[in-house]
Amino acid sequence: MRAEWVSSSEAQAYWPQLPYASEPFSEWEWWSRLGLSWGALLIETNGTLIAGLPLAYRQIGPLHLYRQPLGSPWSAFRLHAPLPEPKPERYRLISHVLSAIAAWVRRRHLSYVAGHLSPEWSYLPPLRHLQVRGSGSFIIEPGAFVPSQELLRKVRQAHHFPLRSLAPAEGFTWWAAHRPPGVSSQLAAQLRQLIQIEGLWQVLGIGEPLEAVCLLLIGKDRVWYMAGAQRRTPQAMTRLLYEAILFAQNSGKVFDFCGSILPGVERFFRQYGGRWECRYFVSAWRVW
Repeated sequence: MRAEWVSSSEAQAYWPQLPYASEPFSEWEWWSRLGLSWGALLIETNGTLIAGLPLAYRQIGPLHLYRQPLGSPWSAFRLHAPLPEPKPERYRLISHVLSAIAAWVRRRHLSYVAGHLSPEWSYLPPLRHLQVRGSGSFIIEPGAFVPSQELLRKVRQAHHFPLRSLAPAEGFTWWAAHRPPGVSSQLAAQLRQLIQIEGLWQVLGIGEPLEAVCLLLIGKDRVWYMAGAQRRTPQAMTRLLYEAILFAQNSGKVFDFCGSILPGVERFFRQYGGRWECRYFVSAWRVW
C-alpha cells in the first residue's frame, strides 16, 4: 500500500469511493464547515483506493503542518469497505494502512504530522518508528452506568433545576459566553461552524435562567461530550453530565467524555464510574 497527500478539492472526487465511516467528523460537510485549509491522505494498493484520512493542513514558510483539528475527537478514517470481522484480517488491514502512512511520513521533509487515533486504530506495531503517546478517555458503555451513592448525592443538590433541550445555536451562544478560561478560541471558532450541521447535536441545559450547558455530538454508536460550561452554581455540571449519560444510555450508545488526562478533569470524570479507553496520539517531526 502507498499513501499520497491530496488537497481538499482533489479529495472531493474520491469521497464517494470511501463510503464507510462511523464517525460524523469524517463527513464532507464537517470538513467543509471547519473553515480550515485541509486535505486527505489517500491509501491505495494496485490502483484500488482503500482508505482516506482527512487532516487540517497549514504551511508556515517551508514547514508543512498536517494535524487533526481541535473540533474532532480523533482522526477518523474513511474506508472503501468495512473492516473485516475476523481479527487476523482486521489487524492485517489496519497494519497495512498505518504502515503506508508511516512510510509517507518518513518521506516528508520539513513537516509535522499529528493526531489521535480511534480505539480501533490504536495499533502500535506499524507505528513503532513514530512518536506515540498514550492518551484516551473515560467511556460508559450501554447498560454499564451504575452511579455511586456519592454521585447521586451531588446530583440531588442540583435536582431542583429544570432540564431542557436547547436549539444548538442557542446552546452554543450561551456556552461561548460562559466557557472556561482554558478553552482555546480556536476550538470555539470551529464549534461555532460545526454546531450549524443539522442532526448531529444534542444540547442540554439546566436552570431557568440557564446555570449550565453541555454540547453533545451524536454519532452512530457514540455520544461525545464536546464542551460544557456553567455558572458558579454547585453541582450544576455534575447534574448535567449525569443527565447527558442517561441520554446516551437511553439511546443505546457509548458515552464518551472526550476526556482529558489533566488531573483535575480526570478526577471529575472518574466519579461517574466509566472505563478508561486507551487511544494513541501519534506525532512526527521531519526537519531534514
